[in-house]
Amino acid sequence: MFGSDYREIEETANGIVFNIEHFHVHDGEGIRTNVFLKGCNLHCPWCCNPESISPDPQIAFYKKFCTGCGKCQNICPQHCIEITGDGKSRTDRSRCIACGACEKVCPHGARELFGHRMNVAEVMEDVEKDSFYFMNSDGGMTLSGGETCLQPEFARALIEAAHRRYIPVALETAGTVRWENLWKVAELADEILFDLKTTKTEHFAQVGNIFLKKVLNNLHNLTVNGKIITVRCPIIPNFNDTAEHLENVAKIATDFGIKKIDLLPFHQFGRHKYEAIERAYCLKEYPEMERSKVEEMADCLRKRGFQVSVGG
Repeated sequence: MFGSDYREIEETANGIVFNIEHFHVHDGEGIRTNVFLKGCNLHCPWCCNPESISPDPQIAFYKKFCTGCGKCQNICPQHCIEITGDGKSRTDRSRCIACGACEKVCPHGARELFGHRMNVAEVMEDVEKDSFYFMNSDGGMTLSGGETCLQPEFARALIEAAHRRYIPVALETAGTVRWENLWKVAELADEILFDLKTTKTEHFAQVGNIFLKKVLNNLHNLTVNGKIITVRCPIIPNFNDTAEHLENVAKIATDFGIKKIDLLPFHQFGRHKYEAIERAYCLKEYPEMERSKVEEMADCLRKRGFQVSVGG
């Protein structure tokens, strides 16, 4: 389909991908195939993809599926897996190199490798399977994460490859990287899904060592450069489910000429992943955000002329 130069580029450019999901309908226009890049410079307490935070591959362990058969223990090249007194396997993560050998031999799906090094050609081979659906729904590929722009060269190469196949691309970002790296990727994206985590400076200390001013400067620069942007706002109980936050979002969107806003209610769908990768989860007892309340917030924004969706 392409010249040898493009083939060489697509087989050389590579990065860490932790998932590719098909038939999404909330992350951009039409039917989407989402490519999730690993690594994030935030640590949002509500994150539903905690496996995206570390930039490195890692093994998840689902204890309830483990029968203690010992196949993982026998195959591990690091000898860092043992069968414990409760008949379950346990991994010494300090010695684990996330090679994925244990995942391949587990007969019950108790082990899963999050993070595979893939080249552009391998990713696009998977994405292209949905080309028919893209054409018939005005859909395309969505680059998500993690923070996509922490792998800027790889992300840009993916967008270039998608465009060679006439596949539109939406880029999801929280705008937390240097402008140079953000623009390296965003320049080519057909639309931007901009995750605005909070609108209060003091809240950013709870999600990462990032300044709100930097995020807003990046958002402003994207609008100045003519990008099509949807602002996406997670709504978290007792954090930003307030009239003040809603007013701040409306002001930012108005000032920057942004018309589309997604409100994303807090949920517990990713809770099991924290235990699987042995990462602390501090919102176990948090109630899920009531959709009716988020719909009320959406109606307030709609009355001010914004196009608003709940849930993406």
